[in-house]
Amino acid sequence: MMTTDHTNPAQCDIGQLFLEGRGWGFGGSVDIEPTNPWNAAGRYGWVGGTRTAAYVIPATGAVTILLTQVAAMGPVPAPVIREFWWYAADA
Repeated sequence: MMTTDHTNPAQCDIGQLFLEGRGWGFGGSVDIEPTNPWNAAGRYGWVGGTRTAAYVIPATGAVTILLTQVAAMGPVPAPVIREFWWYAADA
């Protein structure tokens, strides 16, 4: 249940700006569409307001954790997080 998307189509439409292929399970986001190279079906985790991020990819057993103290400046992930996800997806 935690890693299953529980958003309805109307919620997905409203949240397109920041969801970027993700939905919400119980307790965090879960990837539902491969909109970026790092999105993997079933990947789940969280990005916090100070841009800390932790995701688990059950299909590969990968665990990614990024700890920063960069304040959120908008609804989309900061460049440092996107770069981290790019490198993690290549590993």
